[in-house]
Amino acid sequence: MVKAIRKFCSAVERTCFVQKPFNYDHHGDDWELASDVRCGKQQSPIAINRKKICLSKASKLHFLNYHKPLAGPLKFHNTGTTAKLYFSAVEDGTLPGICGCVLESVYQAVQMHFHWGSESSKGAEHTIDGVRHDGELHIVHKNCAYSTKSEAMCSPDGFVVLAILLRAVTKPKVEPVGLNKILQQVKQLQEFGSITTIKPQMKMNELFANIKTDEFFSYKGSLTTPPCVEAVNWFVFPKALEVGKKYLRHFWCLQDSYDKLVINNYRNLQDIHDRTVYFRSMM
Repeated sequence: MVKAIRKFCSAVERTCFVQKPFNYDHHGDDWELASDVRCGKQQSPIAINRKKICLSKASKLHFLNYHKPLAGPLKFHNTGTTAKLYFSAVEDGTLPGICGCVLESVYQAVQMHFHWGSESSKGAEHTIDGVRHDGELHIVHKNCAYSTKSEAMCSPDGFVVLAILLRAVTKPKVEPVGLNKILQQVKQLQEFGSITTIKPQMKMNELFANIKTDEFFSYKGSLTTPPCVEAVNWFVFPKALEVGKKYLRHFWCLQDSYDKLVINNYRNLQDIHDRTVYFRSMM
């Protein structure tokens, strides 16, 4: 059975999971997606409406090794569509990850990347009660039950993405120390394909600053970049994280493979259809 699944996933990957060039000129409306994805009813991002949510009684998320320093150096890459940081193991060789809540497996932290706007517009992907924030950070985790990314893409429980909304301010009330270490390096990524490294001595729980990780919206959705497969459990934290405007401005200078500025790199909101959005409050 396992061999059959892997054979199937390999075939699917060759057909619709191959990464094709894309941009955000039309915020995803012009992307070439497989017909079952384009017509899917669990696409992301979505508009979250507090008046239409269902209160959740699920347990809290458990963050594994988030409190331990990451080994490094960490690779930070201008992919032409975003700025992506790849996670390593922590110093003792174990891997950071999450479990708990409604998750039936352990999910390994793989990478994080950003979505942003421009000088005149905001660029978060999810909205809450009609409000779109300045940016959005996605921390992507892969289900440890699957050995490859393509296998995870074939399953509705393949990935977990933590979404942290970003609000640009002149002086944050609480400095996101860990995130600042990363944002300070964005200016090194101006050219397409450029890579810089970030020294370790950073813990993943430092990314959250004063965000309450026990409180979140959750729903079943998809990747927000091609191939947009519906394989994601989303956890969106309701409170936006304040970051310095001076850091977010660096994103607006990144260039793609055509030497165009990478700005407003968010996908348009998708129809929620009959999905339920849950909200877990502090208990």
